[in-house]
Amino acid sequence: MAGYSSFSMRAVEARADKIINSTPVKLLLVVSLLALLGFGGALLFLHQSIGWILIGCAAIPLEFLIWAKYELKEVPIGRNNTINDLLSNECLARLGSHPTPQSAAKWIHKTRSGNFLAVRYAITPRMLEAITRDMPEDMTPIFEKALEIREKTESEVVSGGVLAVAIIENHPEQEQILKSMKLEIADLYDGIVWFNYLSGLVKGLHQRRHTGGFARDLMFGYRPLLQQYAINISRSHENTRGNVSVSLHREEMQQMIETFSKGGRQNIAIIGPDGSGRSTIVDEFASEILNADNKISSRIKFRQIFKLDASALISSAGERGQMETLMSRIINEAFYAKNVILWLDNAQLFFEEGTGSVDISNVLLPVIEGGTLRIILTMDQQKFLEISARKAALTNALNKIMIEPANEQETMKVMQDHVPMLEYQHNVNYTYWSLREAYRLSERYIHDLVMPGRALNLLESAAAFADNGFVTDASVQQAIEKTYGVKMQSTQSDDDKSRLLNMEDFIHQRLIGQDSAVRAVSDALRRAAAGVRNEGRPIGTFLFLGPTGVGKTELAKAISDAYFGGEGNIARIDLNEFVSAEDVSRLIADGATDELSLTAQVMKHPFSVVLLDEIEKAHPLVLTTLLQLLDEGILRDVKNREVSFRDTIVVATSNAGANSIRDYIDQGLDMSSIKEQLTNDLIASGEFKPEFLNRFDEICVFQPLDKQSLLAIVDLIIASTNKTLAPRKISVTLGPEAKALLVEKGYDPKLGARPMRRIVSKTVENIVARAVLSGEAESGAEITITPEMILAAL
Repeated sequence: MAGYSSFSMRAVEARADKIINSTPVKLLLVVSLLALLGFGGALLFLHQSIGWILIGCAAIPLEFLIWAKYELKEVPIGRNNTINDLLSNECLARLGSHPTPQSAAKWIHKTRSGNFLAVRYAITPRMLEAITRDMPEDMTPIFEKALEIREKTESEVVSGGVLAVAIIENHPEQEQILKSMKLEIADLYDGIVWFNYLSGLVKGLHQRRHTGGFARDLMFGYRPLLQQYAINISRSHENTRGNVSVSLHREEMQQMIETFSKGGRQNIAIIGPDGSGRSTIVDEFASEILNADNKISSRIKFRQIFKLDASALISSAGERGQMETLMSRIINEAFYAKNVILWLDNAQLFFEEGTGSVDISNVLLPVIEGGTLRIILTMDQQKFLEISARKAALTNALNKIMIEPANEQETMKVMQDHVPMLEYQHNVNYTYWSLREAYRLSERYIHDLVMPGRALNLLESAAAFADNGFVTDASVQQAIEKTYGVKMQSTQSDDDKSRLLNMEDFIHQRLIGQDSAVRAVSDALRRAAAGVRNEGRPIGTFLFLGPTGVGKTELAKAISDAYFGGEGNIARIDLNEFVSAEDVSRLIADGATDELSLTAQVMKHPFSVVLLDEIEKAHPLVLTTLLQLLDEGILRDVKNREVSFRDTIVVATSNAGANSIRDYIDQGLDMSSIKEQLTNDLIASGEFKPEFLNRFDEICVFQPLDKQSLLAIVDLIIASTNKTLAPRKISVTLGPEAKALLVEKGYDPKLGARPMRRIVSKTVENIVARAVLSGEAESGAEITITPEMILAAL
């Protein structure tokens, strides 16, 4: 069976290890040893020579315990590349004489790697048993596949996890099995590599680490100010291995070692956006130079990094003069101590004026240029560019290390590194799907950080939504929902689904007519909810053309209510206020200066309707700026931050061509012909460019309202009035004659429904108000509005 033998020395020793190290047997051996030694010693004390025999017998359990501790615990792998030589101790101890895939499926989860895959990837005993047979001959191809997997994943042994993956990959329907689990075989290979990596870290933690000891610090000076105003981050690495995500920035850390190991300017500026790992690099550097086993220059070995937080120093020092004095004393103390590397975190706050910052560059510049003190600065990328424009001498004196955001593969690796710590802190277990979803959703919705920081933040937030102790992809979705107000499609209730399927009926409860526009919008919402849309663009982009007062804005509100849970979820921009080229900056302004800019509103509420009113009045440069939004679903604000519009529905409204619409309707053209002719007219007149109109998913033409439509609108207005009066238990009714009179008085083909609403307010609402205030209409009253009452109110 692929070289497997249950009688090989490795297999025998593995089973012996399992037996001897089982709790009952080990306890029996220890008790026997102590009992024989105790009784033997007592008998010798009583001058009974038989005591020597009992003490001699104690050697038997002692030999078993020594054998288990020093020889059986890690049975070395064989010299040949056979399955018998490469199976792990855990597997050899459980396989038995005639193993079968089904028998293996029952115990694989009891191995460390098997349990790891069960927790992370749901490779459970039930799942494995369902796809295996109880046939010994089936083990041969599984063993062969396991040897291949071991080699591809660079595993030391064929572990329980490797066997589990081999069972799945060897199955004739492996693609269907993996597809049902939303996995690929590469994901499982990655799971084995992940386990091997963490196992290596655990082994490393038990190895003795030399950091110089007490004698290291006796060589250096006194540091009272540093101990008061700084944090010695090297202390946290004296007995630990440090943060494991160093592999992400190995090149940058090597650059730091080389810079500080040679002469010249002894400074390093680590520059990158928030979340890129600036602080992590410094933290890892502190661990690296503290390890005596590392082959690095004696110029920096055992140096300790003291972290100065700019915001804390500024708050304690107060005024600029006090801050300069304090920093000068700290710098002098660090220099004379000889073993200090000073780390200025958030260093941009030392080089600018304003709330929460102070400019002391005249103190720091000589230190940075002189190179007498090793100093590390970490700062935000955008702030560094701003400081460079003002203080070129300062930034030119820095040895710069630019940090780029991590890609998907790097971010997944960092999350895998952090998972054990997060699980310990929150007492949960993270599944593989939770990591994948954390990357996907943070990439889409979190914009104030870059990778890997944004994914790590979301992953940690998801711990609060664990299901029975497991953080799943659903947990991550709940975290993003609660934090950012995003409504995930996978969490739609039955009511949501029913509303989507009957979207036209729902919208027509508040909007009369405009069937073609309502149908186009409803189709787009259903596609989005079902996940069959281009996720690289907004959910839907619509241009609503038609006269004023025909329901364009009302349909936008209905979309917000139906899909986003309330008509208030609208980011509205009146483009008649953006008529010059300079107004582009207002469109993409930072939320700190203008919370009503388009990018600020969508950054705050990424799941909403974007309503661009009167788009024909905007400056051409403003329309050009919107092209990327419509086409790619992103827009960059003034700080060059990418704002996603991919979970918005973009509705642009325009009165352009309103007169032409009436003319075409009078000519008897159908709506499809009207839309085509109107589009051509708008391009020919130069009101819109073809490339702009082509960016919309649908151009919806709204018809002018006729008197029959206004009758239905009267019903909607009265229903809204009754809803308002419901708490008073008062209702309003209108007869056919009264409705017809309101329509007659409120009809204006150029202004649509707006005059109708004004007439109802002037008549019906005033009549009701007088009746309530005069006491004529008390609780439970029904007020019937007659034509005479309407005429009197007019």
